[in-house]
Amino acid sequence: MTRFITRRASLAALGGGAAGLALPANHARAQAPRELRLGLITPPPHTWNQQLAAWGTRLRDASNGRFTVTLFPSGQLGNEAAMLQQLQTGALDLSLLTVSEISNRVDAFGALLAPFIARNIEEAVRMLRHPIALGLLNGLPQATGCVGFRYGMVGMRQISTREVTNTLADLRGKKVRITPAAPTRDFFNLIGMAPTPLPLPAIFEALSNGQIDGVDLDFESIINNRFQDLCRTMLLTNHFMFPAVGLMSARVFGTLAPADRELIRGTMTEALDALCDSMPEREARQGAQLRASNMQVRPTGPEFFGDAVAQFDRAWGPRAPALAQLRAAFPRG
Repeated sequence: MTRFITRRASLAALGGGAAGLALPANHARAQAPRELRLGLITPPPHTWNQQLAAWGTRLRDASNGRFTVTLFPSGQLGNEAAMLQQLQTGALDLSLLTVSEISNRVDAFGALLAPFIARNIEEAVRMLRHPIALGLLNGLPQATGCVGFRYGMVGMRQISTREVTNTLADLRGKKVRITPAAPTRDFFNLIGMAPTPLPLPAIFEALSNGQIDGVDLDFESIINNRFQDLCRTMLLTNHFMFPAVGLMSARVFGTLAPADRELIRGTMTEALDALCDSMPEREARQGAQLRASNMQVRPTGPEFFGDAVAQFDRAWGPRAPALAQLRAAFPRG
């Protein structure tokens, strides 16, 4: 059974793994069983954690117990930037990191965070399986020291605000919590808001005391943290999709026998595909739940934001060539 590890035990486990990296590759391959440590920023009840816990059980069974997986949830090993550094050194084996963090290192991934790149969750899933999006993963080993297996995701992003929001003017000058990523920051600057990076656990207090005026989040994060109790309006925009990448340290991947590499790659690809397949039903159910809350839910399209989308494309097109390619492959019509 896949384990969720406590914070106290996490540092000891991480240190032990780092020591093991000094072993020669042929010695590392001989180790049995082998524990793989997987870091996440999301808490145990989150969809990502549940799907990857199930993946760990499947990997254990498929390897006849040679591989076990321990999950470190809730940012126990640090934020995404810290976990990416651990993956680069081989001190951490695996993670599911948001494309937000990857885009901070590799501009090309900014295409997947472009505003209104996908119309809805169904199109977002198709887009993440398209050769254009999958091709971005090929550059990860050189750019980040990680092997990228496949995309996962959560729901589409919406803008929820503490006050009633009717027009774009109501948003200007307001502080909105974002996941720290240059494309996200740039879009909110273009529409006149003040993007404010905050970790997920800090949002509730910040909303409660007025430190921030709104949040850029998906349905599941809003519901799990009860932000609908603090926000009066949700602009149902679908303005961003929010992908993640299943990653393995290239250093660790290189210590594995070819058959084990393919076993891990294949089973994780299936798990992330299953995660994406589950999203349309989950999105519909959670959207209905929020429509039944006390928030005013206002369907809003790209026209609400004036020329901000065109400005974004002009700025990011040269940095992320896949942006124009995806717009052409998935025209809005």
